[in-house]
Amino acid sequence: MTQLALFPLQIVVFPGEEVPLHIFEPRYRQLVQDVAQSGDPFGIVLAKHAPRGREEWHDVGCTVRMESAEAFPDGRFNIGCRGEQRFRIVERLGERPYWIAEVDLLDDPGDGRDDGTIDAAETTAELYREHLGMSLALENSWQRRYRLPADPVRLVNHVGSRLEAPNTVKQEVLRSESALEQLRLLARMLRSANRSLEGRVALHRQARWQGLGVAN
Repeated sequence: MTQLALFPLQIVVFPGEEVPLHIFEPRYRQLVQDVAQSGDPFGIVLAKHAPRGREEWHDVGCTVRMESAEAFPDGRFNIGCRGEQRFRIVERLGERPYWIAEVDLLDDPGDGRDDGTIDAAETTAELYREHLGMSLALENSWQRRYRLPADPVRLVNHVGSRLEAPNTVKQEVLRSESALEQLRLLARMLRSANRSLEGRVALHRQARWQGLGVAN
């Protein structure tokens, strides 16, 4: 176990994800100063809605390491971080002035090389390519081929960090100890998102052709 400074936010961070943050609250200004001096990572966890005066958050988050910082004269910061490793909170140790917790750092899921996981990764990758293609079509753009990580665990982190989805659903992906289950959750999200995009793309193309004076 290790001690980790916590920063509860309304985001879910995956390993490898780039995370820009604007820091204005005094206790987190202090956190930035402390990690800048120590070089240690800190942890981002998804905050929960809680009664006023209480702070609640999910028990699984992701460590991030600060890679850049811009200080403003009034004490605020813009910082750039990168997600590193999932963790699970074991015990809260108190505020000083930001929360410190005892955490277990979590290894990658152990089923990343299983045949079923590899098959699920291929399905998820194809669904994500379809998703990107339709998203680009809405911008009147396209890309011949989008290269995705071949490793299933890296694919989970890549897609999970980029897919627009409710934070609570992303949290399910982050906390799962099975790469197969993570991929199935992402595939379910992608199928739902792609069904919505199909209708939007059809309307977009129809409006575009009509705008060019071309009838169907």
